[in-house]
Order: sequence, then structure tokens, then C-alpha cells
Amino acid sequence: MAWTKTTFARNGAPCSSCEGMVQKGAEGWTDASQPKGKRVRCLACGPAETVIPAPPADPVAGSSALRQDKRYRGDNNLKGAQGEYLMGTYLAAGLVSGAHILTDRKVPGDSEANIDHVVVASTGVWIIDSKKWAGEIRYRSSGFPSTDPRKYLTVDGKDRTSDIAKIYRLVIPVAQVIGNNSITVHPVLSFVEATWGIKEGLHFKRGKGPYEHEGVLISGGHGFIKLINATGPLTPDAVESLWRKLDAAMPPR
Repeated sequence: MAWTKTTFARNGAPCSSCEGMVQKGAEGWTDASQPKGKRVRCLACGPAETVIPAPPADPVAGSSALRQDKRYRGDNNLKGAQGEYLMGTYLAAGLVSGAHILTDRKVPGDSEANIDHVVVASTGVWIIDSKKWAGEIRYRSSGFPSTDPRKYLTVDGKDRTSDIAKIYRLVIPVAQVIGNNSITVHPVLSFVEATWGIKEGLHFKRGKGPYEHEGVLISGGHGFIKLINATGPLTPDAVESLWRKLDAAMPPR
């Protein structure tokens, strides 16, 4: 709602600023979205300035995973908290000015699931799922050399390729909130302080990505931040507006 000039045809009301009476038949300003007792202002005082509240401070990354650890005492929850915390420190140190981070946020429409990090920058919206999995991580074809064009994600020798698609459970609800297909949503599966296997290539260099698999970036903890920091199509005003919209739709978990 916004302040609207109106004629008080039925009853008068006190001005919330000067406390003078706006008489029946006189003009004044009203805004029904304001708290009771603050919805009327006289013509002399004019409409109140609309102040957009600053988003609340984000929780420390890994907070919800640590709460789960206290409840269930499992190594997976503690490793998750550690991975989320470390990823949060990388983002805080590496992002360019003007990019915004939303940390440990609820997935829209899902009371249980959370998103580790959402970054809003000129390059779009980045959905980051942080992992701290044990064992060597590889993204490569099934054999070497191989004519099979498909690539597989393996962790500690186990095929975890199917886990890549699970990030869309986070991406699609966020895209629905954004409601604008021209704004790119980038899903990232980030392995924090992981042990990476060799990259397929002429010189067998160790590869931490980022790689892209079915629209999802697979990366070490730092490799994709330079992609976020690139120059993108969103203006600073658009970034600010989008950040506030997502902040309102995705409260801290």
C-alpha cells in the first residue's frame, strides 16, 4: 500500500503526526497498511515517508546444521555445518562489492528444507549447496580413454551423479519466487576442502572445476566465485530489489 490523498466523507480522524483533527469532508492522507493510529495524516503534514526496513542479519552459515547435530548427534550434520561455515567465509572474502548473500534460508513452500547460500549479483541468482564429503572426488568419463560422451561424478569411488539433480529441489522454488525467466538462476554444487582426483586432459592436471553437468556447476570451494563476480546484465538497483524480494520470501531457518 501507499499514502493516498482522499476526502473523509463519513468521519473525521486525528492526524498521526500533529494530532490535529482531519474533519469530515476535508482532504487528508491515508495508508491502510500502516499500524492502527498511524493511518491518517492531514494535508499540512503530508504523507509519511515510506522507509524500507533493512533485511535482518543473516545467521552464521551452518547454524541450522549445527542445531540438527545437537538433536541427533551425527557426523553428517556436523560435517554439513562445517562445510556451510567454510563456504560462507569464502563468499564473504571473495565477492565483489554490490553482491548480496542470503545464508541458511528456508526453501519457499517447504518448512523443512534449507538453502545453504543464495547470492544475488549482477550475473544473476546463485543457489549454492555446500558439501564436505569424505573421499576423492572425480568428474570424468567412465573410463580412460573412452568414447562414452557422458561424465560421472564419483566420491570415494561411488557414483554420485544422481545427487546433482537434487539441487533443482532448491532452484525451482526460488525461480518461482523470482517470477522472471530473463533472470538467470545458477545452481552450484560446491565441494569444500575436498580431495580432488585428476582431471582428464593431456597433462593430467588436478581439476577442481568448475564443471557443468545438466545445468549445475560442480566446483571446489573457490573456483566459481570468479564467475559470480563477472560483469552481468543486472543493474545495482535490480540486484537490490531482487535481494529484498528473496529475503522477504525466504526467512532464515
